[in-house]
Amino acid sequence: MNMRQLRYVLVLANEASFSRAANTLGITQPSLSQYIKKIEKQMGAALFDRTGGDVRLTDAGRVYIETGRKILDLEKQMERRFEDLLSFKSGSIVVGVSPHRCIHLMPEIAKRFKAKYPGMFIVVEERAGDSLLEDAEHGHFDLCISTLPVDEKVFIYKLMQKEEILLAVNKNTKLLKKIDQSSIQIAGHKYPAVDFRILAGEDFVMLSDNQLMQKYLIKVCQDAGIEVRRAMECRTIETQFAMVKVGMGVALVPSGISEFCDAENVTFFSFIQSIPFRDMAVIYRTGQYLSKPVRDLMDIMIHLDS
Repeated sequence: MNMRQLRYVLVLANEASFSRAANTLGITQPSLSQYIKKIEKQMGAALFDRTGGDVRLTDAGRVYIETGRKILDLEKQMERRFEDLLSFKSGSIVVGVSPHRCIHLMPEIAKRFKAKYPGMFIVVEERAGDSLLEDAEHGHFDLCISTLPVDEKVFIYKLMQKEEILLAVNKNTKLLKKIDQSSIQIAGHKYPAVDFRILAGEDFVMLSDNQLMQKYLIKVCQDAGIEVRRAMECRTIETQFAMVKVGMGVALVPSGISEFCDAENVTFFSFIQSIPFRDMAVIYRTGQYLSKPVRDLMDIMIHLDS
């Protein structure tokens, strides 16, 4: 197995089509087909099932890809160890992070890292939802910023900070006056707090059900014994917040968004109910080798508020 072979198999597996894979790779479809047949002959097993017009991985194909990724990871680990023997005058570190945290956190992190390693740079890979941890597990990043919990058999983590779950309300809605009148100040909270039950029947701008913030909303509604209406559904917190700004409904958002998004026309509230804070951490895979620049970058992340 070599890098070229693995790349061809990976692209074909992702595209599930010889024509699309060939286009992605910049080669002809017959060339790709012959190359895959050559690999399969070397391996002594079919890597793809071509019946019915579809192209799907066989069990052997899945083993090939899984093994190939492990080989690539070992090569990356070796390269990082060699980097430690050099002067760190050049090079890059790949960081996985969600889009909304990227805007909030990465500018200051990159600034501090650049001051310490002026010849190196950070490559930011933005991912949403479960794909962030999935790519982290496959070794796509040197470090990853994620919400806890994570699988501690797979990852090691260092706590960065805590995020409060806030209610975002458009200032020009009738609901704001109703909420304002019932809100109270609670020690330790930046924003006034409201009883979640006051939101019964209100329109919410929601995320998809598999996203963590949406799971918080579902749980809080269940605990409060209320139902809310789905005004619309978005994929990202940034889009969700933009919809609140134009009055499409209210939303649950992480406290960090109040610090970097244009909050014009939006007011934030905490909750009287005990809604858990979200622990945000920098994570990396168990057994992963961390070069000195990566360890220093992680230290910057952990002490970002200091």
